[in-house]
Amino acid sequence: MRPTWADPTQQFLELRDRLYRLLDESFVPEQAERAPDFSPPVDILATDDRVVILVEAPGMSREQIAVSVDDNVVTIRGERADEDGGQYYLRERPVGSFSRSFSLAWHLDPDTIDARLEDGLLEVSVRRRAGTREIEVSGTQEQ
Repeated sequence: MRPTWADPTQQFLELRDRLYRLLDESFVPEQAERAPDFSPPVDILATDDRVVILVEAPGMSREQIAVSVDDNVVTIRGERADEDGGQYYLRERPVGSFSRSFSLAWHLDPDTIDARLEDGLLEVSVRRRAGTREIEVSGTQEQ
């Protein structure tokens, strides 16, 4: 096995880059003012008769969230307001509005949609319609 030697120049450049990143993140308030895009994490699951969408919405009230169904597309909109009003030096909790739309493969019954916000978790549930149905054939009978 051959020994490998570390390149001191490369190590110095990596250390310099880490130091610049640390200084940018710690002492420059302009960096903290830029909030990341707001797109809350979502889980979608299907049971035998329903589709359930779970959205993380901590710190939001039910008045800040709107849910709609059009055909098989479920749209969830919300807005988290900036209430603190100070100058941030670090900001990891996003503010602003979001909109998420999900085109689902199942036939949905929009009259059965239910949305519940509890402990920062929004649960949207909608009943699945049966994809097939029996159709009675009409007409005259031949023998």
